[in-house]
Amino acid sequence: MLQTPAQPRKYRPLKARQPEFGFPVSKLGQYASVPPKYAGNPDFLHYRLGPGSDLPSACLSNADLRWSNFRGANLSGAKLCGSILWGAILTHANLSGADISHADFTGVDLVGANLTAAKTDGTCFVGARYGVDTVFPKGFGDPEKKGMVGLSESLQLN
Repeated sequence: MLQTPAQPRKYRPLKARQPEFGFPVSKLGQYASVPPKYAGNPDFLHYRLGPGSDLPSACLSNADLRWSNFRGANLSGAKLCGSILWGAILTHANLSGADISHADFTGVDLVGANLTAAKTDGTCFVGARYGVDTVFPKGFGDPEKKGMVGLSESLQLN
């Protein structure tokens, strides 16, 4: 069963999820900047995942990524199965070939995102925003029937 905002998930510290990341911790520094006071502290891995991150084929399954900013990030082939991304910004992100099955994309901003060949079985898209330049996987169907909200060209910000 998908978690919805009415059914909050009990918070678990990010440190317990470290082994789930599919890339070496020693190379995380190249993905995004970290505030100096948190540098080298494994409890603050979430500061290294951000806008413009290059995380192809990363394993972020069952992660709590609520309100994350992945604007323009490369998440092609990434595994986000069962992850919670409420309100996350995925504007112009590359999710081609990503496995987002059974994830919760409630209120996610997908304007300009590339979802080509993404696995979307059981994914909750209620309130997710998409635009005219959002690329959906083949056979996705009508996004509005899945609860998504289409933005007109005049409302889209680049």
